[in-house]
Amino acid sequence: MSLQKYLQTINNIDPGKIYVENVRSLYKIPRFAARFMCEMAVQDHIFVKKIGVLCPNCNRIIQEFDNLNQIPETIYCHICDAEEAEDCNYKTENLKKEDYYKLIK
Repeated sequence: MSLQKYLQTINNIDPGKIYVENVRSLYKIPRFAARFMCEMAVQDHIFVKKIGVLCPNCNRIIQEFDNLNQIPETIYCHICDAEEAEDCNYKTENLKKEDYYKLIK
């Protein structure tokens, strides 16, 4: 990877949403190693781990949580509501959850 492309990749990473795939791609390492690096950054208080609940309609993160116990039984998607979707309430047990990390400032 050229230096310019490498720097562009780093600039495109949002410090508020660092995904394991970003780390894997940046360092060209296996997924398990990238996840391990992220978890070590959590242990070293560099990152904080978040769980995003994805809307099945718009496929965006509806809300973020620190752990699974905080996730309510139902959740409302304001994005779909703004786009005037019919039903914006979803049972969270049926929704996809995605782990990501935030850089601690």
